[in-house]
Amino acid sequence: MSILRRSATGRRNPEYTHIRQQLGEQLKCLDTRVDVLTCMVSEIQEFFRRRADLEMDYARSLDKLVKNTMLRQKAEKQKKEQWNLFSTYTCWQTMLAQTKQQSRDHAVLSDVYSNHMTSRLTEIVDNIQRIHRKCKEIATESHDDLLRVLTELHTTLKTYLLYESESGQSEVKLRNVENQRRKLEQSISKEKLLASRKARLIEKDLSKKQVKHNENVLKTLKARNEYLLCLEGANAATQKYYVDDVSDLIDCVDFGFHNSIARVFLTHVSCEESRKKSLQEGVASMNECVRSLDARADKQKFLEAFASSFKMPNKFGFKTNRDDQVSQFAISKSTKAEVDQRYRQLCTRLADLRMESEEIWKTLETSESALMNMMNVHDYDYSEYFSSGKKLEPLSKNKDQRLETEEFYLKKFQEYLHGSDLIARLQAKRDLIHCHLEDGFTESFHHTRPLTLPSINKKSKMINGPVGRQPKLFGGSLITYIEATGLDVPVVMQSCIRAINLYGLHHQGIFRVSGSQVEINELKNHFEKGEDPLLIVDSDIDINSVAGVLKLYLRELPEPLFPGNMFDQLVGCAFLEPPEAFIEKLRKLTQSLPHPFFVVLRYLFAFLSHLSEFSDENMMDPYNIAICFGPTLMPSVEVHQQSAVNELTKNIILYHDEIFLKEEAGTFYEKYFLFPSDEKGWVLLSCSRITLASSERLQRCQQA
Repeated sequence: MSILRRSATGRRNPEYTHIRQQLGEQLKCLDTRVDVLTCMVSEIQEFFRRRADLEMDYARSLDKLVKNTMLRQKAEKQKKEQWNLFSTYTCWQTMLAQTKQQSRDHAVLSDVYSNHMTSRLTEIVDNIQRIHRKCKEIATESHDDLLRVLTELHTTLKTYLLYESESGQSEVKLRNVENQRRKLEQSISKEKLLASRKARLIEKDLSKKQVKHNENVLKTLKARNEYLLCLEGANAATQKYYVDDVSDLIDCVDFGFHNSIARVFLTHVSCEESRKKSLQEGVASMNECVRSLDARADKQKFLEAFASSFKMPNKFGFKTNRDDQVSQFAISKSTKAEVDQRYRQLCTRLADLRMESEEIWKTLETSESALMNMMNVHDYDYSEYFSSGKKLEPLSKNKDQRLETEEFYLKKFQEYLHGSDLIARLQAKRDLIHCHLEDGFTESFHHTRPLTLPSINKKSKMINGPVGRQPKLFGGSLITYIEATGLDVPVVMQSCIRAINLYGLHHQGIFRVSGSQVEINELKNHFEKGEDPLLIVDSDIDINSVAGVLKLYLRELPEPLFPGNMFDQLVGCAFLEPPEAFIEKLRKLTQSLPHPFFVVLRYLFAFLSHLSEFSDENMMDPYNIAICFGPTLMPSVEVHQQSAVNELTKNIILYHDEIFLKEEAGTFYEKYFLFPSDEKGWVLLSCSRITLASSERLQRCQQA
């Protein structure tokens, strides 16, 4: 190596020294690079090891929380056995299940971090160090080769410079001899020059010097060529090393490192994605539970669970101490004036009470709305605090205002209940007297339909729906859905009935033949998302699946369309004769239903009556339809009550026009669906046919 330290003149060659220093620095840089990578991987390994401990501690804490909660529930089983009567219990159970799942997820995450991740990172460190040692050996060999080339270049340079120096010296000597010969030729004549011994010696010396000079020129030429070849080779070797070999060496040192690190972090990403999926499933489940919160359904379960405590007692019968066989209200001539005066007093008192109760009702609604606005404030969205790092603000304190509004609401609620109870008692007394007074006498007091106040059960309860969310359709409260959407009839009923009207009235076995469960579930999911998959249908649709969706919706209603408290009265009049008596009884019962139930039943039975008109083709007469729909519209039916339920449903189908009053507001079932056409007129859709109706025919259809 000492030959690289000095040039031909004996001084240091800065180029060779710089290259030699660079090669040494490169090895140190590669060592430093590997140390940095190793340190980085070790830090990542330590991080995942500590993260695994934290994940395991968190998983154990969550599991302990769930177990302690379950133990408390078992220890206080008697106090908590009624929890399942409330829809909030489902949210609570879902929260526990979700927490337990999170515990399992974090335990798996800890296992992955502590075992797989640390093992992979240890393997990466070993691979880095092993490959680096081999690459360092390869780099040293490359450095030796490059230094050898530079040494060869330096040697050829020295040889070339040496021969060039000798060539110059021989040339000087040759020129000196030639000058001597020229001076001699000028000093003597040619005859003397030929005979001169000195001339012969000069000529002989010139000849030797010429030969020597020619040899030196040839050596210099060869040395120059060899030096130029070595120079090109050294430049090529240097360029290749710095341009290609250095990059290849670094790539070799890094071989597989980034892929291995990527696999480590992709493992972490995969775990987080799995945990994210689990969290999303938990959130979706919790959202479903929140949507299922239903105050009316909870109330119904509560009343059913304690039916004996809340069951309405039998009507009080007439009792007497003597053998008095008269059990009806009677008016004699002596009491007629007194009864007349009392009747007038009752009418006047009822009118005043109704006006007073109406005012209380309006105030009650206003206070309820204000109170619900306080309860339903949208303060549950904390997303901005997670995304922006914003500091949490203290909750707004409006407790005093709420307590004041709440106290006012409860006071008005008490007044309304007291007033409505008094009105109910006075109304009953007034009706009894009204029935026994002479027609002519009561003409001035008779009302075709006595004014009635809305009952508390028919009030709009804002607490029944989840805050800020679309109410649940399948399995959700009918009243809650109607109040939230503003529809008289749920969209699933309107859409299914419209599709059956167009393509199913002639379909044999409609509602009796089961549809495809897969298609039923698909249609159900679309309706639950707020979509209408039957908005555009054609004759290829599976009409049995559409009918199955309609029955499924009615079957999953938490409150059947005919409430349980009316079941005995409904079944009792199933075989009532003559038909006029049945119609009159059912009309009174349906009028006592909540208005949304009345409108939906009127819409449904009008459609079922229309369907039965094609019984010669679809084989579904009123009784066959009743077999399919009776158990769906009623609460749980015992075997011995099935025939009565079927008979009741059949008779309602037959006499639905007389039972359901047209005067009641709401959506009506239409046999014909009219859509505008590009041609003159309208497209008249009904009964599995599509025709073009002119204006005159349209008018006749509307009149019919």
